[in-house]
Amino acid sequence: MALLLRTFALVLFVLTFGSAQAAEPEAFVPKEGTDYATIANPVPAPAGKPEIVEVFNFKCPHCYDLHPHLEAWQKASGDRYQYRSLPVYWGRQTDLPLRAFFAAEFLGRGPQMKHAIFKAQFDNNLNIENVHELEFVAEEAGVDLEKFKNQLQSFGVSTRVSQALSLQKAYGVNGTPTMVVNGKYQVSFGQHAKGDPKRLIAIVEALAAR
Repeated sequence: MALLLRTFALVLFVLTFGSAQAAEPEAFVPKEGTDYATIANPVPAPAGKPEIVEVFNFKCPHCYDLHPHLEAWQKASGDRYQYRSLPVYWGRQTDLPLRAFFAAEFLGRGPQMKHAIFKAQFDNNLNIENVHELEFVAEEAGVDLEKFKNQLQSFGVSTRVSQALSLQKAYGVNGTPTMVVNGKYQVSFGQHAKGDPKRLIAIVEALAAR
């Protein structure tokens, strides 16, 4: 009787384990060309955790729409990644929104300023290329106004702006929003993710795991 029970338990375990294995979904494997583009000349990434760079434009409505999804994902991801916000500008736009963001970042209020600039542009209809309105935005983001004014045209901020534009070219980014993973892979929100935040994040996470 004991042998029969042991045999039954073993069979039950095998069946249960086999069913669990069969039920596991296959890991998502992004396809080059469909889900991402490989950067021809990879840009060195910092050692350690995977680096994820968000290349965006403060006047880009798609960047604004994606912003809350990325904020929630970053919060849920904790410290799994080295995440960088990389603002860029196009055409006749000025570098003032970038300067405002980097100035606030130097003062420890980067994420708050990023959110505030987006809000100013799309919710409050402010001119984010006007220095006086940006000062108001900085106060809304909790940035010390006098320190912000001193930083805005500083050498450090000017260097950050130049680095941002150099990286944008090195990554080969021609549209925003675009995610860059480990300096090797470029994921376009529109082309590769089809405008779907969940798809974008799934692709980025899969590439970061390589």
